Amino acid sequence: MSQQPPSSGLARSWLSTAQPPPPSASPPSDTPPTTPTPSTPSATPSPAPNPPQQLGPSSVSEVVTNIKPSDFLKVHQAPCSQQGFTYGIGIGAFIGLGRWVMGLPAARAAHWAVGTGAVGAIAQYEYCQYKRRLEREKMLRMVEVYTTRQAKEKAEAEEKRARERREKEEREQEAAAARGKSWWKVW
Repeated sequence: MSQQPPSSGLARSWLSTAQPPPPSASPPSDTPPTTPTPSTPSATPSPAPNPPQQLGPSSVSEVVTNIKPSDFLKVHQAPCSQQGFTYGIGIGAFIGLGRWVMGLPAARAAHWAVGTGAVGAIAQYEYCQYKRRLEREKMLRMVEVYTTRQAKEKAEAEEKRARERREKEEREQEAAAARGKSWWKVW
């Protein structure tokens, strides 16, 4: 049984968590360590930028390679998954019991229960995702309408303030002209 060197475990965990490596995990280099100065960026490496996303659909092999074991522990936290699982279990149990009561052997009824449960869970999950997409689109439309309304109201308020400012200046000019006239006449 071979053992892995300790540094490979650190490097692997650093790559999988996208955090900078600890100072002891970096390979020795011939250059002296740099200290951050005001004119140079910090010496700690920043995480690599996200790779450009593809515009087309992903292949199955790409999707499978991106699945991590920790993803299976967090599947219940995904939006709509709890609702999908609940409906799937309920539908599967109902159909499985119904098929068993109708005289199907228990093993075949269990197959029906599992199959319909999986199909029901997937269907409910997709329906929930569809409703979420509709809600998101509705919210985006509401935000757009709200921002256009706010911009319109702001423009109207600015126009009103400018009009009031002009009227005030006109009144002040008229008052100054009236003050400039003497209230008495020399005959």
